[in-house]
Amino acid sequence: MASLKLKYSEALKCANTNRASIENNRLGNIDMNIVAKSDLNFHGIQLQPIEQMNDIWLTSSDIAKALGYASSKSVSTIYSRNSDEFTDAMSMVIKMKTNGINNNLREKSVRVFSLRGCHLIAMFATTTIAKEFRKWVLDILDREVTQSPIAQQFTDEELCQLCWLWRHATGMAGYMMDVEPILTAAEHRLAPAYVSYPKETIFIRNKVRRMLERETMHIKADHRTEDNWRVLRNLRIPELH
Repeated sequence: MASLKLKYSEALKCANTNRASIENNRLGNIDMNIVAKSDLNFHGIQLQPIEQMNDIWLTSSDIAKALGYASSKSVSTIYSRNSDEFTDAMSMVIKMKTNGINNNLREKSVRVFSLRGCHLIAMFATTTIAKEFRKWVLDILDREVTQSPIAQQFTDEELCQLCWLWRHATGMAGYMMDVEPILTAAEHRLAPAYVSYPKETIFIRNKVRRMLERETMHIKADHRTEDNWRVLRNLRIPELH
């Protein structure tokens, strides 16, 4: 029972760190270099973060070594049995180049885990070192939150409002394009503006859309969403033309 209470306490701390990380450091804002590579040494095991990732992500092999497993298959088994508890922000499969036959580089699909994903793997691990690894991961997470530069902060409510502002601006541009032929035929003084505005704002509207799409990646929304986040159904679309 004491062990379960300890794990529950750690899970709450990880959840709080996760919320702080989401609010203060949207995906892509955390610089992996904040945590020196020398700090990614757990009990003498040097862990190598994935170079092409902005945040700290580790391979199953590194996690297995840290947890005292003989093979990465143990980590893969833990993930497979509990995959429904992992989000895309905690685990993903990427392509990595490895040395193949005759030292020829070849691409290989590798499952990697963010620090929060590492913590969850360790929650299910049964090795004697798992408890210490969980605490170590939380220390690194806390350091990221406190030391990472914050470009800008938005609450989810503010992000939702910005998404609707984008939606209305995009809709207005469409209405202007529909009305423009009538104004042009009537030689109305606003006709030139109704021609230029929709064309001139396509680039910035696409840029804002990509920014909002990135900043709202943690929001789950689909065709069944009925609350204010239904706006994401319009935002998560191909480029405007």
